[in-house]
Amino acid sequence: MNNTLAITLEKKEVLSEALLNAGSRLGMTQKEIGSVIDKDRSSIARGIDPASKTGELAMLLIRCYRSLFVLVGGQPEDIKHWMRTENHHTGGVPAEQVKSVQGLINVVGYLDAIRGKV
Repeated sequence: MNNTLAITLEKKEVLSEALLNAGSRLGMTQKEIGSVIDKDRSSIARGIDPASKTGELAMLLIRCYRSLFVLVGGQPEDIKHWMRTENHHTGGVPAEQVKSVQGLINVVGYLDAIRGKV
């Protein structure tokens, strides 16, 4: 295997693992994570190309987790509570909203805006 292919495969595996970790810490099941990026669990396990639409969605969900982690001081229960509770600022329950592209963008945008104020 040449170096370029090995690096590409490694990036896919790293993104896949990071997505599953972030999703889990957000309190999401693998099925829910898959619905965010429109892929099934086995596709996620094979790796996610960072340059693909799926990769972009995966990175947005990871960004959502990172922003929320900072905002709640890394408290796991607070992260999960925020994701599962109706939020009038985002206009719904974030865990449900992130399952659509527009919802994911809105939630991440909200978290980025709030985080900018902290």
